[in-house]
Amino acid sequence: MRAFQVFNVLRQGATILIAILLAKSALGTEGIGIYEMLLYIGFTLTAFWIAGLMQGFLAQYPQLAPARQPAFLFNAYLLFLGLSTLVLSILWVAKTPILTALASQPDLPYYELFILFLWLNAPTFLVENIYLLLNRPAEIFRFGIWSFGLQVGATLAPIYLGYGLQGAFYALITLAAGRHIWLLYLLWKYGAFEWQPRLISQWALMSIPLILYALMGVFNQSFDNWLVNFRYAGDEHLFAIFRYGARELPFALAISNAFGSAMLPEVAGNLENALPSIRDKSRKLFHLLFPLSIFLVLTSKWIFPLVFSNSFEDSIILFNIFLLVTISRLVFSRPILVGLNANRLVFYISLVELAFHVVLGFVLAHFMGLVGIAIATVAAHTLEKILLCWFLYRKFGISLSQYTDMRWFLGYSMGMVAGFVVAVAG
Repeated sequence: MRAFQVFNVLRQGATILIAILLAKSALGTEGIGIYEMLLYIGFTLTAFWIAGLMQGFLAQYPQLAPARQPAFLFNAYLLFLGLSTLVLSILWVAKTPILTALASQPDLPYYELFILFLWLNAPTFLVENIYLLLNRPAEIFRFGIWSFGLQVGATLAPIYLGYGLQGAFYALITLAAGRHIWLLYLLWKYGAFEWQPRLISQWALMSIPLILYALMGVFNQSFDNWLVNFRYAGDEHLFAIFRYGARELPFALAISNAFGSAMLPEVAGNLENALPSIRDKSRKLFHLLFPLSIFLVLTSKWIFPLVFSNSFEDSIILFNIFLLVTISRLVFSRPILVGLNANRLVFYISLVELAFHVVLGFVLAHFMGLVGIAIATVAAHTLEKILLCWFLYRKFGISLSQYTDMRWFLGYSMGMVAGFVVAVAG
């Protein structure tokens, strides 16, 4: 499990490194905006079904008889390849409507190259999960090192050598083909090439609720990007400014999600012991993530241009606003509710969060532009966490203080808000 967490940190680290070095390249904010728009479109149309099916994949594989597991691996690949082909077909045939709906423009450079990369790359998310199921932590780590290392090189080397985004996408397509070949090798080694539609149907039916839940998360994450495009008619420069500012504390999301997932078995197994355990362990995360957030919010006006470039100076205020999400991230009411099998309640709250996010986003974008969109996101995250805490107390009688060290949490939160006020006033 730790190797899988490291793998996800490597994935996020590669994304951050690419963003930093792109900002220092000759690409410019418009070129970066094109790259970010394509990533956003790909994320919107693939992330929900990949995440939902992958959770179902990890849950169903151990429940199968050992003799059926190899065939399941091969049939999982067939489903992923089929869905990737479907997405490719839709993106190809409905190019203009999709770009108009998501990017507020009828065309986007390098679109065809990107969707080819997307088609080859989407099934390769199976690789690290196959290693996880086979209990191969060393292979997970090695795959992460070479895969994301090559991704950084494939994205940046062509741009720095003067071949632009076109060269970068050709390199990324080559990398995705290499990952795909490696996946086929794993299937040849550990899978069984048998067509078993019943396995696929069982897995797909079990995964539908997970896909729907993941879809809500994708809507929440993609709405800001869509609203920026809608509000500013697909302006690549402003889209890049927003995307670079709309970043939470690096690795905070990966660390907090990993912690929440790790606590689920404890909550399900022994709630009485799990609550103080969450309280004590989350306090350690407070001491790590809150001071770093406060430091970044106070120094961002110097650090941000240094890490990226002066072209992204307008992103600083957005970055400071998004850092405030750290406060709600470090309250772990959701894992407790999930561990208590209150999944439907969590889903309904996510619907309320999305509706609030959409309405407030439109209103504040009208009056405050990009800053308003960022504020709406932080407010929606905060509302969701307030509702989760309230329903956890109302339905199960579990108060916030039982799983959160309130003295440290309130102290750090006040310090975070005070740092933000000082940064904005300065």
